[in-house]
Amino acid sequence: MSERQESSQQASTPSKNTPPIPIEPDVDFIRSLSKDNGNTFKTCMQCGTCSVACAVSPDRAPFPRKEMIWAQWGLKDRLLADPDVWYCHQCNDCSTQCPRGAKPGDLLNAVRQEAVKHYAVPGALGRWIGQRNLVLLLLLPVILLALALFLKDPVWNMGEVVLTYLDHEGFYANLFPHWLLIGFYTFFWGLAMIGGIVGVVRFWQAMKAADRTAGLEAPSTGIISSWIRTIKSILVHDRFGMCTSQASRRTAHLGAFYGFAALFVVTIWAVVALYIINPMIPGHDQDLIYPFAIWSPWKILANLGGIALVIGCVLAILKRRSGADDAPSSSSFDWLFLVLLLVVGVTGLLTEIFRYAAEPGGGKGLMYAAYSVYFVHLVAVFDLLVYLPYSKLAHVLYRTVALVYTEHSGRNQKILQPGT
Repeated sequence: MSERQESSQQASTPSKNTPPIPIEPDVDFIRSLSKDNGNTFKTCMQCGTCSVACAVSPDRAPFPRKEMIWAQWGLKDRLLADPDVWYCHQCNDCSTQCPRGAKPGDLLNAVRQEAVKHYAVPGALGRWIGQRNLVLLLLLPVILLALALFLKDPVWNMGEVVLTYLDHEGFYANLFPHWLLIGFYTFFWGLAMIGGIVGVVRFWQAMKAADRTAGLEAPSTGIISSWIRTIKSILVHDRFGMCTSQASRRTAHLGAFYGFAALFVVTIWAVVALYIINPMIPGHDQDLIYPFAIWSPWKILANLGGIALVIGCVLAILKRRSGADDAPSSSSFDWLFLVLLLVVGVTGLLTEIFRYAAEPGGGKGLMYAAYSVYFVHLVAVFDLLVYLPYSKLAHVLYRTVALVYTEHSGRNQKILQPGT
């Protein structure tokens, strides 16, 4: 038995000094995992091969062996408070080498979905989005955007003096003025992020409580340095680089990650430059003010980001649909996010193309097509940003917090042997 297998066995077997942990199986939780992952995890025989195969599994209480037995026992609270669940990138090195076909990587993916629903605030919204009713998810932003259009003139009449300062010309501003879009998305995304922050705080507290119960609470690294190390790791996707069977997925993830990040940064800059920098520093370089000229560095960054996002999403979709034995299983939770991200990228690029094609007098047909694509883009952006804390994109929040916690608690430090 290898050193990591021994450590994995010790993590699953209470020692004399470990306080007893009551086992209260949650049958509904087991059924939920079975629904998302099939019953494959029940075939696990606790051999420890998965923990040895995983390149990112720490030496101390390595995963996913212990998570497999916790899932079989229905230990919902223990699993949902486990930071190791978020260390996994579903590269499936563990699943490809499992002698029983238990698919540990797919199980951890199902647990992450359950964690997002569990910590969501408000919980009802998390459960509703977790049900993945596509019609309702798309219908809500359509209704809200239609309502915003209906109220546009009354709101303008009430605050014309203030809103005139926020109003700016633009091709698509005829449909949705800038002041309306900024107010609309800031309001709903702000509410969503408040819920997301509360959710990750609950998650942090749950991780601390679980370690305290297991007698493992011993922070060893400052919180600031833990954040710095985590951000550096995320920026280069170094843990993904350790995967073997699905190493190519790192390229897709990097494309989608940096593409989305570029578009987000450009969006924030557009608002800040338009409404803060421009009034404070009149006459400065207008190429940096929205709407950007085609040669503006911000426009170039946005276009490169959109292309990277689309390429990353297409590669990820092709990989998941490859049918290869080592390809990760994908639930509707995964597909909804991937397709939505792709729609945002494609409609964003089409919106720009239609704008340049219709502006010189391309006719009503092109104008209507441009407005239609733009409206679809607005709906997709709403779904992506406002549903962020409750969808697959919530991984941005929960995985980051879990990685920070493992750094802060010393969870991923190597075990030093005597004399080293």
